[in-house]
Amino acid sequence: MKRGKIFVIAGIVLVLAILAFIAVALLRRPADTKPVVTPVFIERPTPAADPTAAKAAAAKAPGDAAAQKQLGDALLAKRQFAEAATAYRASLAIDPNQSTAWSALGETLMQTTQSNDVNLPPQAAEAFRKALAIDPRDARARFYFAMEKDFKGQHDEAIGEWLQLLREVPAGSDADEAIRSTLAASIKRNIQLIRQAADEAGRAQPRYKSKP
Repeated sequence: MKRGKIFVIAGIVLVLAILAFIAVALLRRPADTKPVVTPVFIERPTPAADPTAAKAAAAKAPGDAAAQKQLGDALLAKRQFAEAATAYRASLAIDPNQSTAWSALGETLMQTTQSNDVNLPPQAAEAFRKALAIDPRDARARFYFAMEKDFKGQHDEAIGEWLQLLREVPAGSDADEAIRSTLAASIKRNIQLIRQAADEAGRAQPRYKSKP
């Protein structure tokens, strides 16, 4: 019986080691990429427009949805979330049929509002749903809905969707970095949950009584 208990513990340790190895193998970044902070999606890895120039262009063309969207992108790249949200709303008021503007607005709301539970903030979720209604492949909206699944404990589904997104977004882009960072955090949490579950199972085990 003692030998069997040792095998169980050894098996748990092996599972943890395998998960850690998978995390390192999947999430290893090239040496020249930038470190990740709070996830922010930019569809293309090219530098965003300068906010000052984008503001000037948007002011000259207040009825141009593209100019307002470009201003939002420039502000989002600088992490000026509230100002970016204003620009995206202005763009969507002109042309509501823009999936990337809706998902970008959703992201600004993710950064500026909080949820009281494991669900996404309602306004952000609504913006992401509108993005997916226009383009079911919108990467940013899918990323955040996968995050919601992860928060709800649907870890396998979330990780599977993030891995699929990694196959689609440009390598080295902010989207790529955001997915890898979030994946690593999720796998780390899952490993910790496995450890806790193993500890709880051990505490609940009946004590072995040797036969006389």
